[in-house]
Amino acid sequence: MATAVIRSFSEKFPLLALKISPHVHDSLGNTTLVAEGEGFRIFRDLAPHHKNSGQFLEAGALLSFFMETGDVHLAEAIEVFMAVCNPMNRPVICESGALGNLCEPGISIFISHPDDNLPAHKLTSMRLSDLVIPAKLFSTPGIIDRILFTENKWHLLPA
Repeated sequence: MATAVIRSFSEKFPLLALKISPHVHDSLGNTTLVAEGEGFRIFRDLAPHHKNSGQFLEAGALLSFFMETGDVHLAEAIEVFMAVCNPMNRPVICESGALGNLCEPGISIFISHPDDNLPAHKLTSMRLSDLVIPAKLFSTPGIIDRILFTENKWHLLPA
């Protein structure tokens, strides 16, 4: 979903991509560390690779980042990300299971597998989302057609 949104909108204006993960990754692809603090690290992707953030570059993101942090340090990590990685305040496409619990994204899309037995924090994310989609039942083009970016804000049109 994230790569489809990036592919569609990067043709219209430059945007950044961010993948947030609560656990440390051993293999990050071709990246460089751009910021770190207590409980978080932020990496910039230098070239496309097989991980999500590398795929975001391939899809057309101007810059793509990978953030390792748990919920406890997420607020500080996002502040650092915006200051260090996005000083121009460009639109951001973010793939995260927890960001919607911290702030209100322009649009929050939750993709769920029908067999998921979701923990409480993911159920909260799902309830806060603008759109909940079963993983096997959605049409990426159908959703992309409902997304607009106007007046520096993301909007989701009704179905």
